[in-house]
Amino acid sequence: MSHRERTPSSFTELNILLAGHTNVGKTSLLRTLGRLSDFGEVSASPSTTRQIQPLPLIETDTLRITFFDSPGLEQTDPLLDRLTDSGESRHDHTRRLRALLDEPALQQVSEQELRVLRQALDCDACLFVIDAREPVLEKYLDELFILSRTGRPLLPLLNFTSTADSREAAWRDALRAQGHAVTVAFDAVVYDWESERRLYRSLAAVFPAAEAALDELIRIRSRETDWRLNAACEALAEGLIGLAAARHQADADDTAAMHAGREALAADAREREQRIIARILAAFSYNTEILGGALHEDVTDGRWQSDPLSAGTLRYYGIKSVGPVMSGLVAGGTVDIAAGGASLGLGALTGGLIGAGLAGRQRLRVAMDRFARGLETLMLNESVLRLIGMRNLQLIAQLQHRGHASQQGVAPAARPADAGDLFRKGLPRPLLQARDAPQWAVSEDRADHSQDKAICRLRDELIAELTTPRTGIPGNREADSP
Repeated sequence: MSHRERTPSSFTELNILLAGHTNVGKTSLLRTLGRLSDFGEVSASPSTTRQIQPLPLIETDTLRITFFDSPGLEQTDPLLDRLTDSGESRHDHTRRLRALLDEPALQQVSEQELRVLRQALDCDACLFVIDAREPVLEKYLDELFILSRTGRPLLPLLNFTSTADSREAAWRDALRAQGHAVTVAFDAVVYDWESERRLYRSLAAVFPAAEAALDELIRIRSRETDWRLNAACEALAEGLIGLAAARHQADADDTAAMHAGREALAADAREREQRIIARILAAFSYNTEILGGALHEDVTDGRWQSDPLSAGTLRYYGIKSVGPVMSGLVAGGTVDIAAGGASLGLGALTGGLIGAGLAGRQRLRVAMDRFARGLETLMLNESVLRLIGMRNLQLIAQLQHRGHASQQGVAPAARPADAGDLFRKGLPRPLLQARDAPQWAVSEDRADHSQDKAICRLRDELIAELTTPRTGIPGNREADSP
């Protein structure tokens, strides 16, 4: 670990190598750690990574941490034979290894392995990545043995531990037998912040000199992870508030105007949801050109395919469409005509809605418009709002736990079971309030949106509900300190 004086406080630079056999997921793991979907090249073909590739993980005024991707180890037998012969300096492993790097006989047969070892000697520590789905074979243990001869802190990392065919227990036993008391599991496909934090803490356990730097990394990455979740939930909250408040008025006796109003409202709803998903994917750095469009069976190229105003879509997501409470009709099952029961008389209508709460007050206003001005008010049916809220919240929950190594679409069985429960039986209170405030139907892209204190308060209340433990996507505020 190198130190340089920049200010009265020291500057720490930490370089960490990722090494391991071919196709164990080193590049995929760095994509997930770096939150970068386009780092390196990921392929099922062997030896995809041919050169050493740096990934700056973090840089501040006092700290720089860089991870290095490396080619896969394959031809280690010649190196192992030379390291274990009975030559001189058999107790000075690093010196013997350095001497081997320049041996002409090894340049051809172990060129790639020598490149990795040179980088390991230039780094401060090494993570040895293991595909936990593979059986415990001598060749993998030999690679680990050779890397241990660099004299650098060495942490075995088990990748792909979330699969049914993982051999994690067998690998942990074998590594303990080799003297590696500290081993960490980190799955590049199924991301979890706690696993990432455990990785840094385990690295500090084998590399105590870097503990302060890794603690700072944990604090910074925890805040970043929370920010990504909050950015996604903010996109959903603002979009839902705008959808809940959106309405269109037309002359109740003008059939053409009523039809045009419904079409305009429907088009606005579809477009708003597309903006929601675009912002969610941007928050999680999801690049469809690199990771493919198979994010979700209902998402293609970053866009929802099924119409949120379709009765078939509502049935598919298990949402029962119902009409407005107390008054009104339903047009097409997805757009409320919030009429006002003029045949009852305004006095009777007003008395019937007193004490009905938020929904009642909203119905009273549109009823008075209908009674006094002959205007029909059209709003999105509550079931549409619930659908948009449910499926986008489920998507956020999935992305929160999806590593950048994953290139598989979200299957129905893989969706977090409880992520959509917030919208299964009704609307959260902030959205009921938005239904009563047409002035909040501003575009979430407008600059003045953030200046409206009432909208900001409502948005923050809704974000708090979206990120509670019962939705399955709580934030990391409790994990701010290591």
